[in-house]
Amino acid sequence: MRTSLKPVLTLLLITPCLTELLSNNMPPQMFFQPVVFLLLATVAYGFPVLLLREFACRNRLGLPGLLCLGLVYGIINEGIFAKTFYLAEGVPVRTFDHFGYVAGISIPWAITISVWHSLHALLCPMLATYFFFPAQRDQPWLTRSGAWWLAIPTIALNTLVFFSHSNDRAAGHLFHFVLMLAGMGFLTWLATKAPRSGQLTAGVCFRLKPLACGAASFLMLLLVPVLLSKAKVDLWLFYGYFAIVCILVVAWLARQPTIPVTAVLLFMIGNNLVTLFWAMPSALGRAGILQLVADALLVMAFALLLVRVWKDSRVQPTPGNNCAA
Repeated sequence: MRTSLKPVLTLLLITPCLTELLSNNMPPQMFFQPVVFLLLATVAYGFPVLLLREFACRNRLGLPGLLCLGLVYGIINEGIFAKTFYLAEGVPVRTFDHFGYVAGISIPWAITISVWHSLHALLCPMLATYFFFPAQRDQPWLTRSGAWWLAIPTIALNTLVFFSHSNDRAAGHLFHFVLMLAGMGFLTWLATKAPRSGQLTAGVCFRLKPLACGAASFLMLLLVPVLLSKAKVDLWLFYGYFAIVCILVVAWLARQPTIPVTAVLLFMIGNNLVTLFWAMPSALGRAGILQLVADALLVMAFALLLVRVWKDSRVQPTPGNNCAA
């Protein structure tokens, strides 16, 4: 039996917090309703992320492969479950309304939000879990039969949600469903073909550079796309921008055979903090004091995590100060 209960439960519980709660997309009053949180921690976020993590572990994927699998999750969440890919207007970030809407898909929004999910829904929860459970980092957490027991209800319920009509979403179209499956299949294949560079290691480091790079990545991966969509620039300029970013990231990762978990974790903390402060003003107007409390707790959690990384780096520094990120 290879099930590791503690890291599994940790990943299931923190993933919704580092996405829906962090982004202020869902007010705390709704987020913490037992049925809603259970749905988020299982078939919406927890189970798909856990299954993608198992796939990455069994195939010994590096960071390039993990990022590809993160895009797969972006499709699962926004293309299958929430169905925001298909909104011509009323997109969660309104600057994307009617921008690059082709064949019933808001393509610029799909790219932007999938990249966001790649970092926040897959990479960040995995890294936090690895930090607290380093001995289980390179081990499968589920048996193959256990993985199927999670995959079957996850696939079934997400498919049911896609083809169902709700108060604010129409039932999905078969064409889009097949297209999403094809996209997920291609990205999964691409993950297995990506360079095995950027392997996560147990070394502990604490540097300000990863934090600063993480904060800058928010500007590069979210703020700039939002500004480009607001300006309604030529679509090829938008797609070209993401293509250049992708090439630069892959080229950099190809030169990093290994990266300490804490280096990438610091990067994600920098990104998370900027994301939180960016989303906070508008969310406070909607949810009030409860949102402020939730945001304060998240800031405290990140601060405590920074202190823990700093203390660990003084006890067991990474050989050669290899803090690549």
